[in-house]
Amino acid sequence: MALSPLDLSLTTLRDLTGNWVRSGLTALGIFMGVAAVNATLNIDTIANRVLQERLEARDNPNITPWVYGRDRPPVEFDAAAIAEIERAVPAILSISRVSRLWGVEVQYQGTIVDSVDALGVSENYQRTTGRQVLAGRFFEPEDFNAFRPVTVIDTVLAQQLFQDAPPLGQGIFINGTRFTVVGLIENKNLYGSEEGEPTGSLWMPEPYANLLQGGYAWGQIQIALGNLDHYEATYDAIEAQLQLMFPGYELYLDGNVEDLVEEEQRQRASIRVLKAVGLLALVIGGVGIANITIAAIMERTREIGLRRAIGATDLEIMAQFIAEAALLSLIGGTTAVGTVHLLTKVATTTVFEAPYAFNWRDAALSMGAAFGVGVGASFLPALRVTRIDVVQALRGE
Repeated sequence: MALSPLDLSLTTLRDLTGNWVRSGLTALGIFMGVAAVNATLNIDTIANRVLQERLEARDNPNITPWVYGRDRPPVEFDAAAIAEIERAVPAILSISRVSRLWGVEVQYQGTIVDSVDALGVSENYQRTTGRQVLAGRFFEPEDFNAFRPVTVIDTVLAQQLFQDAPPLGQGIFINGTRFTVVGLIENKNLYGSEEGEPTGSLWMPEPYANLLQGGYAWGQIQIALGNLDHYEATYDAIEAQLQLMFPGYELYLDGNVEDLVEEEQRQRASIRVLKAVGLLALVIGGVGIANITIAAIMERTREIGLRRAIGATDLEIMAQFIAEAALLSLIGGTTAVGTVHLLTKVATTTVFEAPYAFNWRDAALSMGAAFGVGVGASFLPALRVTRIDVVQALRGE
């Protein structure tokens, strides 16, 4: 005799509530396993968001090489040298030349700012850094070809000089030379650190920067990578290529995200350990599901024999026991996901500040793991039901 879905549900509830202790302990095992998995996924998501926020506060991941040699001519990274590096290391996103200016003082009317990061840059600097222009424009080819005295400033310097007034088109004096502000760009830390107060920055075309400092600007190249993937391998490839291009020179490479790369590696190692603990907890919960299914089969041997004798199929018998396991998984898993969400929300708002929002994908993965373990653990014991002899089952053997 086949059971309707309603009858199957009622029978499942009756059997589970018939032994509260056993059912509760089994659901607790699932709860602990799902809670461990869901908490691990939440930690991973939060850590990734924090890492992404720190990346967004900096320029694109980049590497700055320093090539120098005693009693050797200074290294010039011309267009041919840059093209050779890009051909040798395909993972490079862009390479731009950067000249740092020292002792820069900026004046607008009666306001003077003497703590400024001033850079002369090549045309593709914006692509290399990934900085967004908030108003106006970045440099055009004609700015370089015609030695135009134009500058782009960031939001910090704009506030220092103009307060809330629009900076575009205004004339400012840089070391006594008048420049026209043509663009406003977002502020980011040039040195890859979030510590300390942000310093205002300005940029000018590389040719004019060299002219302004009489050819004594401190120049180097900035090599941008698309992301942190294979950062160390790309770092090694760049170092090897520069050693090949400049034999006998001393070489030093500096990156703006090395601390984040190390942090990401530690994070991945920690997450792997936490995932292993979560999976172990789920396995323990699965063992509890298997045990309760075996115990239920042994206790209800006569019932199973009677149902088979009056026409119930093996699939229907199996479905009843698997439904019990699925229901326990649903109860334990849902409770675990809700509890972890509430605890994480409280922790990230009262204990420490972190970017957290409920993630349906993580919740679905956690519930999927719960159902997978619960149904999977009950399948083999339920399969034994199909091998029970009807006559022996009616005898209770």
